Amino acid sequence: MDYIESSAHLFDGRPVGACGAKSFSTMSLLINKDGKQLGPYSLDQARGLVLSGQLDATDWAWPDGATEWVHLKDVSGFSSATGAQPATPPASATEEEELWSGHPSQVLNLNIYFFWACVLIVALVVDVSLVDSTKWKILLFGIVAVLALIQSSAAYLHLRAIAYTVTTQRVRIVSGIFSKDIQEIELFRVKDTMAHQSFFLRLFGLGTITILSGDERHPRLVLSGVPGALELREQVRQEVMTLRQRFGVRELDVM
Repeated sequence: MDYIESSAHLFDGRPVGACGAKSFSTMSLLINKDGKQLGPYSLDQARGLVLSGQLDATDWAWPDGATEWVHLKDVSGFSSATGAQPATPPASATEEEELWSGHPSQVLNLNIYFFWACVLIVALVVDVSLVDSTKWKILLFGIVAVLALIQSSAAYLHLRAIAYTVTTQRVRIVSGIFSKDIQEIELFRVKDTMAHQSFFLRLFGLGTITILSGDERHPRLVLSGVPGALELREQVRQEVMTLRQRFGVRELDVM
């Protein structure tokens, strides 16, 4: 969803384009967000933008026929339970169910594991064929083995410290070993989803899912090394459509 930004500016506190009063069904609103005049929007469009996170209920609004700016949440009819406001779904429909959870596959680290396996083999061959002293053989191979263990362990723990959770309401990524970073997108804010399988990942039944949203804090989430990525992406897409219909969220094209 995108803002529809007007080129009009404020003059003596009154927005350009404000006109006479209308009924709730035909009322239009001008929005002042961060000093910018946006709109006009219908009540339904304003509700959808608030639900998608692009507007706040505390943003200033100028309804048709108004004499001063008021908070959007205080506009008559905006919070009404009647009319075009999305109906509240039954409790059973709002229960959150987990679709999938897991970690990025260790297949993503195969290049690191393979590299250090080759290095260890080369170090062993050099030890056997070129180094005469048993002491130096042990020292050389020991140093290489320690380096291989450290980097391989770090790569393993890095992926294990990333946890993916996909539910019927949100997608969450929790990452970090000592400190934790949480990224989360509500599904009704998702704008688009993509799934990609490289030839290598396809051999293992894995893929990458990219989720784009209207959330300015987390506009993009990437789930890498996910099993059954194509099927999971389709499940997410279906849940997004269901939630959009439930909450009455629509995308607005910029004119």
